[in-house]
Amino acid sequence: MHVIAFISGKGGVGKTTMAANVAVALAQRQKRVLLIDLDPQNAQRFHLGMDPEEIAGLVREGIKLTSIFESPFGVSFIPFGRVSEPELEEFESQLKFNPHWLDQGLRSLGADIFDYVVLDTPPGPSVFLRQALEAANKAMVVLLADAASFATIDKISSLVEQYTADRSDFAGAYLLINQMPLNGKLGHQVRTALYANYADHLVPASVHRDARVSQALAFERPVLQYEPGCKASLDIQYVAEWLLNSTET
Repeated sequence: MHVIAFISGKGGVGKTTMAANVAVALAQRQKRVLLIDLDPQNAQRFHLGMDPEEIAGLVREGIKLTSIFESPFGVSFIPFGRVSEPELEEFESQLKFNPHWLDQGLRSLGADIFDYVVLDTPPGPSVFLRQALEAANKAMVVLLADAASFATIDKISSLVEQYTADRSDFAGAYLLINQMPLNGKLGHQVRTALYANYADHLVPASVHRDARVSQALAFERPVLQYEPGCKASLDIQYVAEWLLNSTET
């Protein structure tokens, strides 16, 4: 079972969208995929076609077979759940007390039930990020080709190092450029700087900016299902192929 954490140094980079669509791409390749939403925004339910009135999720039900929902897109998932502020505070306290809660929960499912577990986390440092990195075998750092994202790399890299320092089974963190503009000087300058500074930890594909991604979300579908032939979908398929090759060879 390969555990992949999608993380980011700042919000608004499309991390949740990437996590959902890469999970779908892996499922399309006949992989058994579980996606766990560790973000209190509880947004994965919109990407995976969940009843918007459903309140169940990770906080109340934990990680067990009966907590898992089946999406129409081949991905099993556990939403974060709709919770009150006191419930969220109590859950965060629980996670601070036991930083291995998530890892223990995944192990309780059994090593052979899923091929891949995809973790979606809130941006920046949090108890949820630590939980994800204590369990993950690889991290995907989603960022934009802009100066603000570039400036967050060192900080998020330091957090990754802090939480995985004693993990011999952690294969590293890799930068994934999302919403790459087709034109524009700044974006290409930032990508050039990323290659110059982080070539060994850069996913060899960028996901280009594509209006079909937001259109798909409006219909509560992954873009891979909404418009499989669009530029973003093809880019995401390439990312999934790279991920498979890097984890299974």
